[in-house]
Amino acid sequence: MDTRTYRNEATRRPGSVFEELFGQDTRVVPKGKILRSEGDESRKRFYVSKGWLAVSKSLQDGDQQILEFILPGETYDPTGADGHTSFVEIEALCDSRIIAIDRTVWARLLREDPDLWEAERLRDIAAQARASERMLRLGKSCAETRIAYVLIELCLRLSACAPAGDCAFHVPLGQQQLGDFIGLSSVHVCRTLRRLSRQGIISTGDHMDIEIHDLAALTDLAGVDLADLRTEIIPGAA
Repeated sequence: MDTRTYRNEATRRPGSVFEELFGQDTRVVPKGKILRSEGDESRKRFYVSKGWLAVSKSLQDGDQQILEFILPGETYDPTGADGHTSFVEIEALCDSRIIAIDRTVWARLLREDPDLWEAERLRDIAAQARASERMLRLGKSCAETRIAYVLIELCLRLSACAPAGDCAFHVPLGQQQLGDFIGLSSVHVCRTLRRLSRQGIISTGDHMDIEIHDLAALTDLAGVDLADLRTEIIPGAA
């Protein structure tokens, strides 16, 4: 497919267009596969066609902080300011299908296609907004508020969260990984999820199937207005 056709197609079928353009670079990766480690050479941008990726950093003692989840339809470049070294680790949280796009090719696409450039600009802003919301709660909030916020964020990002009614979605995470994302131990995560479940706000099934029963109560705990948060962290939601 000629890259010049991207501009006409991207907003309608971004996933299929990426696969047509870069299908030869598609990889199926198993759960637990490390795509990049901190310090690795990095000259590719990753597009997630299926599955979830976790972006993290670790201390020398092995303690890990998950910084972001890359969900289907999203891209991520792990390259640092030097232009060739990964500053994070990227791991597949479940069996995933990804496309590795050469950074030089990606830069050319952005120059040639103002629609793609604008879409990625909005995605970058949304990612910064999500990071600021999480950082606020990591520094200033209790366990319930952190978990309530991240459940709402993931629900919105997975397009499962309506203004009213129940919201159900699946996250391919263990309680330890969820804790690594919001700065809590797995014990705190377990206790908080159980407490929210006893209160009738959520329920959790096997392998982290989440159902939100009382969205108003969860947004109160998270300290957010759902409509405002959606426009802040979801590109094109306004």
